[in-house]
Amino acid sequence: MLNAALNVPAAPVISTPLGEKLLNIFVCPGDVFDEVVAGPTQPANWRVPTLLACLAGMILLQATTPNQTAAVQLLTGAATIPPEQRDMLSGAWPLVSALTVCFAAFAGTIWSAFVLWFMGRIFLKVRFSYLKALEIVGLTGIILVLGTVVTILLISVSGNVNARPSLSWFGGNANPGLGVGRLLDTLNVFHLWTTTVLAIGLSRLGGVTFKEASFWVFGYWLFARIALIILG
Repeated sequence: MLNAALNVPAAPVISTPLGEKLLNIFVCPGDVFDEVVAGPTQPANWRVPTLLACLAGMILLQATTPNQTAAVQLLTGAATIPPEQRDMLSGAWPLVSALTVCFAAFAGTIWSAFVLWFMGRIFLKVRFSYLKALEIVGLTGIILVLGTVVTILLISVSGNVNARPSLSWFGGNANPGLGVGRLLDTLNVFHLWTTTVLAIGLSRLGGVTFKEASFWVFGYWLFARIALIILG
């Protein structure tokens, strides 16, 4: 009887639809990550949210730079460019900007997954698949998609292209190009939310506590933000 009990196969992992996973990221990310870690690799888990991030980013770009000619002038600066070339650049601007946004979204997802994998391998001394980290990062990216949508709504309501769901919203006329403005803009609600969920994901991937994972994830987030403020 004991041998029969030991030979009972483990219950199969129930795979939920991708849409349900994306919704559950907002309320119970730990359960979603447990399913991802236990289940087979599914590339759609990171590709679809990243494509949604591309779409949201392109819409945000149109909201912040509605005048393509002005954007080209800002890009070229004081350089003397013939009108024909300037018109050509203006015509190519939608395609160039869309490709840039998509490249940034996919590169950001791939890099963030590498950072999680590196933290697990080097600092936490645990091993897990890079592809699993990619799925965790991709699914978490849906929070940034929501943040982009909220940003677009704030810009539409306020008429301020610099409006963001961060402390800069309460900073009055603080210049986003100055140190204080950049600092306030860094404390974005959705970025902090994403970082917290990524820490949960790292803890599930590595089988470590949330406290251990959050130390490294938030440490990297803080280092990256300070570097951006200094270099900006």
